[in-house]
Amino acid sequence: MGFQIDIQNLGYQILKNRQILTDLNLQIAPGDFLAVLGENGAGKTTLLDLILGFRKPSQGTLKVQNEKPYQDNWKSRQEIAYLSEKVDIPGDWTVDDFLKFNEYFYTRYSHEIEAKYLKVFRVNRMDRLGNMSAGEIRRVQIVAALSIEPKLIVVDEITAVLDIVGRRHFMGVLRDLNRETRCTIVLATNILEDLADHITHVMLLRKGVVKTFGPLAAFLGGADASAFSRTVADLLEDGL
Repeated sequence: MGFQIDIQNLGYQILKNRQILTDLNLQIAPGDFLAVLGENGAGKTTLLDLILGFRKPSQGTLKVQNEKPYQDNWKSRQEIAYLSEKVDIPGDWTVDDFLKFNEYFYTRYSHEIEAKYLKVFRVNRMDRLGNMSAGEIRRVQIVAALSIEPKLIVVDEITAVLDIVGRRHFMGVLRDLNRETRCTIVLATNILEDLADHITHVMLLRKGVVKTFGPLAAFLGGADASAFSRTVADLLEDGL
């Protein structure tokens, strides 16, 4: 079963007068597959950074498994996978070098799962990272992250650099993991294609405020998944 995330009156501010997130109140339950959506600058990455403990809230509280992530005395990190295009990997490393480096930090790291995903994502462990495209490097990160058997997977915008096949495999793997292990997934993305076929919950952020949050079925209001992209765009444009 996945991790629970509790957010109460959460705010995040930079400088003296720039509010990035304002008064967020929600609970992400174990086993939810949440898509965090919004325009550029809406606060999606900031929210994920707060969940991971990279930033400290300016107001309110955010807890993962009843712990404050920013305090960093947190054994639960062993069961959290983080995928982001912001992660830099030395170009002179091979895929195998990176996988071994990643394994060092996770006691539950599974070579069996690693071998499975190397095959799924068509990654050669002897390839040099400096010779790979951005999308190919993200595939390597995915293999490493999923090999720790995570209970929480946090994904920040990596689907934009995956090719068509890579994105299909990645979203399918996330959907299967969510259904089979009930791990919690928080995915920030601007790519809406086929998203409704995989997720269970939706959050729309607009200028740091939650415009809507809840189960996918309630969000669609009886419409089928084909209406998802249009509904997202309509809600984000409402009030502009």
